[in-house]
Amino acid sequence: MAALALVLTACSQPEEKRSFAVPSDLCGTPVPSAVVDPVLPKGGKTVKTHAPSREVGRTHCKVDVDGTTVFSAISEWREEPSVRDAAHINPYIDLDKHTSEDGTYMWSGKGGVRRIPCPVAAKDHPDLNQLFVRVLIYNKEFSDADAAKELLLAYAKSVAESEACTGAGS
Repeated sequence: MAALALVLTACSQPEEKRSFAVPSDLCGTPVPSAVVDPVLPKGGKTVKTHAPSREVGRTHCKVDVDGTTVFSAISEWREEPSVRDAAHINPYIDLDKHTSEDGTYMWSGKGGVRRIPCPVAAKDHPDLNQLFVRVLIYNKEFSDADAAKELLLAYAKSVAESEACTGAGS
């Protein structure tokens, strides 16, 4: 009887809920909240995005929930021409597991990296002419490669389509 009472008590515990709205903007870069939502914790009171710079190629946007960094979205110029070379600096990517057919991105359940075109801003970076975006997911319990890939691709698309990369007004 005691075991049944314990099971019923455990089942009646309220599910964690969020008290914050899922962001649709990562430090100035629009990203659908539907791709941000799966990488955020199921509970929490506050969410904050912050970056010391919003300049394409110098962005390191941190997303915090209740004061703990949950993930980062980064854009950076690198001289390495391949995604594999750029991925070596990302401790969360299994280099042999998920690579796109065209070789422009790699990902895992903890993040990913993608090389993107950025012809307008590249003119200002002749030595570091490859623009990469990275997503790093810090939650040790999170391991959803599909969700990480969707966030990476959405963030990369938004950066590639930005005025800084295309020269076109928003």
